[in-house]
Amino acid sequence: MKNKILSILTLSLLSVFAFAQDLPDVIAPFKSYNFDNQHFNSATGYDYPIRVSSLNKSGVLSTAIGNATVASGRMIPEFTLNPANLAMNKFSSIQVNGLFTNYNGMSKNSLGGISYLVSVPVYSGSMSFAAGVNKEKDFNQYYQNDDILQKSYGGIYSWHFNGAMEVQEDIYLGAEVSLLSGSRHNDIDFKDPLNTTDGYIEENTYFGASAKIGLSYHPFSILNIGLSIDLPTVINDDYSLRTYQTSGSSSVEYSMSSPAVIRAGLSLNLRIVDLYYSYDYTNWQDMKFRSRDLMQTAVDELNREISNNLSTVGAHHLGMAFHVPMLPLHFYFGYQYLPDSYQGLNSLSLKKLIPKQLTDRFSSSTSWGASFFLKQGLSLSASFETYHLFYDEVEKAKTTNLAISYFF
Repeated sequence: MKNKILSILTLSLLSVFAFAQDLPDVIAPFKSYNFDNQHFNSATGYDYPIRVSSLNKSGVLSTAIGNATVASGRMIPEFTLNPANLAMNKFSSIQVNGLFTNYNGMSKNSLGGISYLVSVPVYSGSMSFAAGVNKEKDFNQYYQNDDILQKSYGGIYSWHFNGAMEVQEDIYLGAEVSLLSGSRHNDIDFKDPLNTTDGYIEENTYFGASAKIGLSYHPFSILNIGLSIDLPTVINDDYSLRTYQTSGSSSVEYSMSSPAVIRAGLSLNLRIVDLYYSYDYTNWQDMKFRSRDLMQTAVDELNREISNNLSTVGAHHLGMAFHVPMLPLHFYFGYQYLPDSYQGLNSLSLKKLIPKQLTDRFSSSTSWGASFFLKQGLSLSASFETYHLFYDEVEKAKTTNLAISYFF
């Protein structure tokens, strides 16, 4: 089997028309986690459990409440899923955070993000602008069995530009434009008892753009309602492939456009406790794949795979914040239900929330965090998140996000 795979890979180096990536690889910049028992290389399949993983990242407090931030308003003073929330913040701020991840024994530290939020004085209402960069996807993979050893690393950074304003009393509108850049390195080593070197290396270089629009409505002092739309994201991938035995590589350029994501949520803000809920709807069949380097038949085949294998997905996010009386100390808790995008594998049921059979293809995450406001406008915050990935086995990916913020 291994020789067959290497033969296919070698042939792919002779022509750009042999495309080594399959559907999970292609959607990796968009989907939080993907796994396929049968990995396809061109028209030939093989059974090595080669995996593609990327974990969604966000701000420190957003992570702590499980990304239930569509209607978080002024309670989460950072970049959120709804750009309209920025207009509800009355202070300007600068935030820097670091990201620490651990997956299957592989640890990595990196810059989580830098953001600058400006609250602009206006005659009535409010207006805010923001700019920054944050790590939106984190590729961190280590997997091995008796036949292979796989290492993957890299990430995608998003450069944000935001604007939001109060268009009418208690009604806020916002928009965000982002430039995306990053890379993913994938190294597959086929183990051999004779210690011969066999394997291949994939390199993906990403560049793209995305945009969001959002609305936030504050009808009562304790209630906030939010609605936002992630417009289709377009990412270009410069993909190259080489085997261990060859110095040259084959490269292909292609682009992907993700489906739009519709988000709705609400928050209940009480004196001591805040409750958050958000729902995301995505039709993954709207995803499109394009390439001038590949034959049209290969492009059409991958688009058919998208249509035949992917489906609509509804994700749920729950969050809670607890404000300690008499102290500038806050605790946060969150949960995310993140179903798989493949057809027939994403129905929500109580049985699947805590599955007895560990073959359900979905992931979830639990998180918690804390923030403490120091003197002179300084705030320290931290979040801790654990992904529970239910596929052929239970796996856990852990992230720690630490930040320091200055409000003025």
